[in-house]
Amino acid sequence: MTTTITGALGIDNIKAATGAVLQVVQGTTNTQVDNSTQTYVDTGLTATITPTSTTSKILVVVSQNGGFKSNSNIDNGIGAILLRGATNISTFAAYAGWSYTTNYAYIETIGTTYLDSPATTSATVYKTQFKNMAATSGVALQKQFVTSTITLMEIAG
Repeated sequence: MTTTITGALGIDNIKAATGAVLQVVQGTTNTQVDNSTQTYVDTGLTATITPTSTTSKILVVVSQNGGFKSNSNIDNGIGAILLRGATNISTFAAYAGWSYTTNYAYIETIGTTYLDSPATTSATVYKTQFKNMAATSGVALQKQFVTSTITLMEIAG
């Protein structure tokens, strides 16, 4: 689900001050995803924004919730990345929930804040992916169907 809030765009002869928030877009998901491989897969968390200027920056705020590590292995955890399109722009988790025991691990929130400069006025997709760092058992996100969010804010350049 995506929600868009736009500011005073389209008012003739007015230029937003540098640093002003021009628009806000939020994406959410509460679909549980599991991964038992060392390959990054989509978390289902995504949002699309169309910048109004090539000089705009996009502030990305991610709250990836409901992290889980199975109890059938040791030395494992969740790896997570933020992508713009197909490009990894930030690795924001490596071994989240790691333990050197066979205990379950629950991670309430894995998050990041990232200031991007996409230099485009085309629709731009941001999303997260995750993997199992050791591929010896399962990891999950949105466990028990908790909601994760990604918020995109266009900042005037």
